[in-house]
Amino acid sequence: MKLVEKTYYLHKSAKEAYRSYLLAYASHGLKNIFDVSRLDLPAVAKSFGLTVPPKVTLPVKTTGKDGKRKRPDNKYSKSGHQFSAENPYGKRAKTDTRQFSH
Repeated sequence: MKLVEKTYYLHKSAKEAYRSYLLAYASHGLKNIFDVSRLDLPAVAKSFGLTVPPKVTLPVKTTGKDGKRKRPDNKYSKSGHQFSAENPYGKRAKTDTRQFSH
């Protein structure tokens, strides 16, 4: 730790690595597991060789929802395409001659 504190370039690199680690942790998709507010920041800073955690501006705290949109009929769907038991493989009818179907 003393070496990082004494050497300017090591200290600068450690601060930058600490900042990058926190930003990557905050941007992880599973926010209910990877929650920055639950991190022990002094311990993380110590793992980078820093005695005092540097200030890092993080993005606005999100709720951790995975982007599902709720439709008026209370069904969840990301893409608008849902599974159909009658047509499980999504094959079109023989009479459907459209090139692209939605």
